[in-house]
Amino acid sequence: MNHLFRKEISDWNDWGRVYQSIPDFRGLIAAIFQNEGLAGHEAISPLTPGTNAVFKVGSYVIKLFAPKESGADTDNDYAAEEQAMLRAIAQGIQTPKIIAASTIHDKYEFKYFIMEYIDGQDAGERLPAYTQEDKRKFVEQLKDNLRKINVPPPVAMNWETFIHSAIGQPRWQMFSDGFQAQRAEYLRSCGSAPLLYVHGDVTAENVRIAPDGQMYLIDFADSTIAPAEYEYPPIVFSLMDSDPDFIHLFRGEMDEETFADLLFRGLMMHAFGAFFVRDLWTTYTSRALAELSTLIEVKVLLQSVLYPK
Repeated sequence: MNHLFRKEISDWNDWGRVYQSIPDFRGLIAAIFQNEGLAGHEAISPLTPGTNAVFKVGSYVIKLFAPKESGADTDNDYAAEEQAMLRAIAQGIQTPKIIAASTIHDKYEFKYFIMEYIDGQDAGERLPAYTQEDKRKFVEQLKDNLRKINVPPPVAMNWETFIHSAIGQPRWQMFSDGFQAQRAEYLRSCGSAPLLYVHGDVTAENVRIAPDGQMYLIDFADSTIAPAEYEYPPIVFSLMDSDPDFIHLFRGEMDEETFADLLFRGLMMHAFGAFFVRDLWTTYTSRALAELSTLIEVKVLLQSVLYPK
């Protein structure tokens, strides 16, 4: 049988070798666009790589989910992201409209979304040129979006279940056993907080800014249920690139110590918190990760990054 997608995928490494390849996905994309009655499949260009295959196709964006043969939990990932996008749209958040959401059966089963393409720039390209007034308006938009997103789910999640899942996040295994034990003890004893819907990945690549300055949130793949401070690490360290003016505006009336404590708590809970801590440590101390042994060192480093003297 002739397949439109011809590469072999038997594990995550196989997927990693092909998921950004336009030639490997061109035939599959053409068939999908024909099935959906959409034009423009000839013009394919790459977009910021993530976990899944994402391309700009004509005036659209297509996101093809890794097939289950890669080891990804595709069904749950697809359903969770679709629900998060539909919820965001219903809440009035500026985000790309979903044009199509379906599955194509080829050599593998590929679930996909087709969304409108938002003309403009990623925040990481646009924000460095912002004036203080531009920054103020941007943070207002950001906070307005977070107020809409960060609402309680209809069925409350158990706090202990959330903490157990956070402690078990395997990315933290890059740290010493002693550091991991301290983190686990901190999370068990840090006290509960309201569990809300969160975007979870408000980074410089996942915020799109239109020519008129309108902010669009994209990529809801890491949406989950967590405390509001779960949003802080990607916002502070990626979207705002640790810029003191942005941080001050985002912090608002909150005092410096409280904000630092909440950011630390968000770091310890976040699914990608280990990566943020690693990058902070190696960037600002120029020391090997193996030399990081205590949570106190992370707290001290956070203070120096947030509030440089």
